[in-house]
Amino acid sequence: MPRRTSARAARAPAAAEHVFTGDDPIRVLLAGPGHGKSTLLRQHLLSASQHLLTTEADPASSPRAFPVLIRAGDLVGAPLLAPALAHAVTEHYGPYGLSEVLTEDFFRRPPRLGARWLVMVDGLDEVTDRTARLSLLDRLAREAGQTDTPYRFLVATRPLPRGELDRLPRAADRFTLEPFTDDDVRTYVHKRLRALPDVDRHVRAFLRGVRRTRLEELARIPLMTAMLCHLYEADTDRPLPDGRAGIFRSFVELLYAENVHKGVGDLHDRAIHTLVSRYQIPEDRRTVARAAERAREHLPVLIDHLAHERINGNWAPATAILTAHPQARRPDKVKPALWDALLASLLRSCGLLAGAGDDVEFLHRTLLEYHAARHATRDPQARTLLFDRLFPVRRLRDRLRRAGRRTSGVEPLDPLDLEPSYLGFLLDALLASEKPLAAATLQAMEHLFGTAEITGYHLLKAQLQLGSSLPRPRAARWLTAFANSPAVDDRGRVEAAWDLAELEGHLDDGARLLTRLAGDRVLHPDHRSWAAEILAGLEGYEMPGATLLLQLIEDLAPDPYLVLGAARGLARLDTHGSLGVQLLTECAMDPGTEDHIRCMAARWLTELDGHRESGAALLLGLAQYGSVTAALYLSEMDEPHREDGAGLLSALAGDGAVSPGDRAEAALALAGVAGYRDRAARLLTELARESLPGSHSHLTAAERLADVDEEAAAELIRPVLTGRSLHPSNRLRALRLLARSATHQGEAVRPLAGIAADRTAETHHRVDAAAALADLDGHREEAVVLLLCIARDGGVQVGDRITAASMLAECGEERSAELLSAWAADPTVPPDARVLAARSLAVLDGHRAAGLRFLAALANDPQADKGHRTNAAASLTTLDLYRVRR
Repeated sequence: MPRRTSARAARAPAAAEHVFTGDDPIRVLLAGPGHGKSTLLRQHLLSASQHLLTTEADPASSPRAFPVLIRAGDLVGAPLLAPALAHAVTEHYGPYGLSEVLTEDFFRRPPRLGARWLVMVDGLDEVTDRTARLSLLDRLAREAGQTDTPYRFLVATRPLPRGELDRLPRAADRFTLEPFTDDDVRTYVHKRLRALPDVDRHVRAFLRGVRRTRLEELARIPLMTAMLCHLYEADTDRPLPDGRAGIFRSFVELLYAENVHKGVGDLHDRAIHTLVSRYQIPEDRRTVARAAERAREHLPVLIDHLAHERINGNWAPATAILTAHPQARRPDKVKPALWDALLASLLRSCGLLAGAGDDVEFLHRTLLEYHAARHATRDPQARTLLFDRLFPVRRLRDRLRRAGRRTSGVEPLDPLDLEPSYLGFLLDALLASEKPLAAATLQAMEHLFGTAEITGYHLLKAQLQLGSSLPRPRAARWLTAFANSPAVDDRGRVEAAWDLAELEGHLDDGARLLTRLAGDRVLHPDHRSWAAEILAGLEGYEMPGATLLLQLIEDLAPDPYLVLGAARGLARLDTHGSLGVQLLTECAMDPGTEDHIRCMAARWLTELDGHRESGAALLLGLAQYGSVTAALYLSEMDEPHREDGAGLLSALAGDGAVSPGDRAEAALALAGVAGYRDRAARLLTELARESLPGSHSHLTAAERLADVDEEAAAELIRPVLTGRSLHPSNRLRALRLLARSATHQGEAVRPLAGIAADRTAETHHRVDAAAALADLDGHREEAVVLLLCIARDGGVQVGDRITAASMLAECGEERSAELLSAWAADPTVPPDARVLAARSLAVLDGHRAAGLRFLAALANDPQADKGHRTNAAASLTTLDLYRVRR
């Protein structure tokens, strides 16, 4: 399994600097809207550039990776990487004094002997076409897998639909940029306001304002913290705005106000004068001047219109989009290039957009969403139209009333199809509109959030985390209903109670619900323990929470796994920490307990203040007795334990007395430790050569090696494929390995296509072969045809047909939608297969809402087994409607 690492999003760049270090060929940086992905990349680019300037004369002390920043969208249309990098960097740095155009050859070679380019690809989620996203991921994975590549990659993105990042090698680390903690917020605010006199007083006043306006959750998002500080600095006596939409509105107004002092008006005057001065006939001059002034006067409206077009998939140049708008229409006398130059000048200097090559882009995706929502709610008619699209009528009286409006035939807009952040801005604007419409919106939200169905919970939770201006009393009522509803999965019920406790004025209500859930024997013990632990963390409720944890430990004994979660919760409490530590220690030392549970207990000890060394010592002991998991946990710690773990992993991987599977896992874990990648590759190669060619052990070693070095794995596996006695499943495994090699993948095409088309072969082998074929350049359509044949074959078991259709959905194939919808709705299909069909439908462009609704129906089905309902609910969670907090 690829390791998952978290990076704290503290604003000090060093706090997350380990994201950029190491030798991994490719990494992923995940974070929600405004959590600081782009800022972190830019900070690293700046700090690394400054470091390069100071170490230029001393190559020995210069970094091993030279950072280059590029937008994912700039790579989508570019056939080759080096020219795209050259163009992007030249365009970005040209205005800042770059003296000559950078060449393709400059980026085709390593920047320095022994070093590589660190290509930081920002905004993968902003590539709206799923097929293009997947193609880009495949392309980066292939390039990263080349042994002589001059590049390493760091891909920054909002969470993507489930399975998309699995296109990357298994060894690709994924880092999650976490929200600020309360201490992070305080530290950042103090740093930001340090220029004010009596900074401590201002920090206290700022934090009081955040609490008063119920912005605590929002303030944990770095972008929001920065905007709030900016607003506070501008007027320390002015109350902070309430809610996310209020923050953005005030921030944009402030930008326009500040632009007065930045000479933006003068820049606009000069741009208009430059254009008008080209025309000598007085009537022409007046015509051009009026058109230019009209565009400047309506610039806010034009920016909103641009955002609306962008969010709806129009990626034409901004100037082309705006020229079609009535307020920015080009006069016949003006050449297109001159008019485009004027519009670009107006846009670039407004403070909301930045140059992106020949085009412009919003400084942040969330700014784009805010301005797109402004356009969608720009006047009463637009707001009414939006309301009609968002909320379908339910009663005959409402249908008759709408039938008389011109908007009655509009295309519906499903809230589940919208990005939660954008939906939040739309709802905020409707709630702030004229009273009749605001009241109707509030009533309609009862149907959106107020049901006990699981989709309502997911939509509500996303909006609460984003800081949308939902009415708090109603939100409390909705959360209470969700926490009490058996239709919501166990995890969701606990989270709803936690959210209620954090809602202003509802601490005691949330605590009562958490107490009830912790004692509910219908819930899984893990979630009962979690409810008790959350309760213990609430102000004034540590003792009741600790008492519940103690009761749970007694109830759950002697099952060590179930006791472990409750013991961990106890160990984190001031009042009962010693008892929790004792229980964890006993579990880690108990030879009668399974090794993975002992390792988990020891690892949790290392996370507790004052017990890091004792936990590490227990892990060391377990690793010395052959536990790969313990050695892996040690290797993830700081020095000196990291070296201990790496040494033990190396020893285990090379020990012939250890099982081949454990040796392969140890070597793969070693590859994830900085500086040990080559050693891991050698160990895996040795293990493969020791094994019988074509055997399970041989293929397992080669598969792990492919996660480190795909070309070396292909060279190992090629001789195996010439043998005729290879078992069909092992032959397929070998071919899939060969397909991962950029050098030898062509040799796998014909055999994979043959297996996929062979009706006598096992169907799951046929599906796997076709899926591997789909990943190969130039063979997607051939694979789609093969998968369609399997999916439509009534003689094939329905589970295999659904798997084939799911593969089609991953390829972005629209023809899979009808099949998946039919299976997801068919009660005769096994429940787990229906969940797979619904989940696959949800990741297909244009069918997200339908897939989510099928999953919700499966999760809410009272006739279904609880395990199947939980599976459906968990699938909803992984589709990234909101940030999971645990």
